[in-house]
Amino acid sequence: METYQILGLVGSLLLVLALAMMMLGMAVMPVGFGMMGPMMMPMGFFPVFLFIGLPSIVLGIVGSVISDRTAAGALLILAGILSLPVFFGFFGISFILLIIAGALALSKR
Repeated sequence: METYQILGLVGSLLLVLALAMMMLGMAVMPVGFGMMGPMMMPMGFFPVFLFIGLPSIVLGIVGSVISDRTAAGALLILAGILSLPVFFGFFGISFILLIIAGALALSKR
């Protein structure tokens, strides 16, 4: 495996961890469901993060697995941008890893 593939997989796995932490944290809060959720949204809107996070994870994994470097780079950069709403890209770590992986995939021919 090449460097961009490893970085993309690690970034995607961190997104899986962040998404699981967000969903479990919102579902089993010690004080119960409050009036306001994350980003001042009502609690019914937390599936928004799931619908944004899942394509980001899928794009990151697919971008890491395919052999076409141009398509892989584009998918990894798109996954990095989509990862921002998910726990701010797991404190920015998965965002940076996915963007660097996409740049590495696009820079080497």
